Amino acid sequence: MEKRIVSFIRKNRFINNEDANLYESKKPLSNDSFYGKLILQNSLILLLEDIISSNFKDSILNVEHTINGGLYCEVFSKTLLCENDISKINLLINDRIKNNEKLFSRYKVKEELLEIFKNDEKRSNLLKDSEIDGAFFCEYNNIKEFFFTPVVNTTKLLEGAYLKYYPPGFIVYLSKDEEKNEQKKLFSIFNESENWAKILGWRSVENLKESIENNEIVELVHICEALHEKKIVEIANHIDSKKGKIKIILIAGPSSSGKTTFLKRLSIQLKVLGLSVIGISLDDYFLDNDKIKPDDTGKKNFESLDALDLQLFNSNLNSLVNGEEAIIPKFDFQKGRRSDYGRKLKMTKDSILIIEGIHGLNEKLTEKIPKDIKLKIYISALTQINIDNSHRISTTDNRLIRRIVRDYLFRNHSAENSLKMWQHVRDGEEKNIFPFQESADFFFNSSLLYELSVLKNFAKPLLLEINEESEYYLDARRLLFILSFFKEISVENIPQTSVLREFVGGSAFKY
Repeated sequence: MEKRIVSFIRKNRFINNEDANLYESKKPLSNDSFYGKLILQNSLILLLEDIISSNFKDSILNVEHTINGGLYCEVFSKTLLCENDISKINLLINDRIKNNEKLFSRYKVKEELLEIFKNDEKRSNLLKDSEIDGAFFCEYNNIKEFFFTPVVNTTKLLEGAYLKYYPPGFIVYLSKDEEKNEQKKLFSIFNESENWAKILGWRSVENLKESIENNEIVELVHICEALHEKKIVEIANHIDSKKGKIKIILIAGPSSSGKTTFLKRLSIQLKVLGLSVIGISLDDYFLDNDKIKPDDTGKKNFESLDALDLQLFNSNLNSLVNGEEAIIPKFDFQKGRRSDYGRKLKMTKDSILIIEGIHGLNEKLTEKIPKDIKLKIYISALTQINIDNSHRISTTDNRLIRRIVRDYLFRNHSAENSLKMWQHVRDGEEKNIFPFQESADFFFNSSLLYELSVLKNFAKPLLLEINEESEYYLDARRLLFILSFFKEISVENIPQTSVLREFVGGSAFKY
């Protein structure tokens, strides 16, 4: 099914009006495919918008973020939806699936979309100010929407979908198989960030555009950066309050989260408090290449915890926290083995040891170290801004755009090359980082409300270089679709200590 989607959009180059109702298969679309899942999600959003508007007066569906394996949503209304309301909606979803009701979608160019939505002020303004060539016009009963993808042509293909009450909103699942363990800490950070954005009035691209046009963007930048600094200071103060007890700080997070800049800024705040900061790299604890066992695919997985010399690592940590001298190894990546020489390291009573790496939250990494002397920090870019109520921007796409820009500027990689590596990166995150994020003592959200307006300057021309013959053309078009709604901001407005400088250059820190 995914190949048919890609083939369709390549063939039509996003510029004609060919019928988008391609989905007449008797089998539901597979959730295993990224675009198959996205199509099903958009179809379900369309269905929910109709159910909510028809059964709950003056209520608006607001699509927010992923959590617990599903898509978290809220309903903006005079009264909060209760668990009975969610049960009622689930019954209505099932009824409509059984009725095999029709949905419609067809690709429309921008001018056609503007004509369709001319009586819808919000969508009309959103489209008018965007740079999109077009999108799929999707319709179900009285609901009209536009999406990057088409929708399925019948509700029957949504069989198995349901809502789970998750106050103050609910989680949308396409099937029972999607449900994952509770992510209460992550949900709390999402809520905190989104409530903060709502209070300041910066929740959508429309709010951001108004700030830019009203010359308020510099103030927005300063406020976002001040929030980051405030959070870093809070973590540093907590560590200082545990002086003599906390000896090791472990930092982990997915790709392009800004871990390096966070670490440097945290180190500065700890030094302000009179603490001595030293660091060691997990990379220096790799086993020699010939000692790493191949995985099930026959390849050596250097991202696996088993690729590290955990016995030596824990022995060194024990020596350091006990005030003893330890010889820290140095890994020679050119030779694929440990160097014959290491460096001597010793901690004082006011020393803090910081370790940053993908396995930082995995207790197996430091299982021989007492828990009460460790502090774990999870960092990610949890996007706070959406295009509008129906169109969210995923944290994953936010990080991917960061990575594309950074890899081009500092690693000589094309956007296509970054997209090619991305699935491998994501697979590693799903296995080595995300399962352990709830064990973190602190969460740090490195996203910035304004960042996509800055990143657009760099990412847009790079993504436009990917032509329709590329395997990653559809991914490039999807990211361009997101960026098309943002008005650019000059990089000159960004402080040199900002986490964003890690990706666009000009940082006061050395990496």
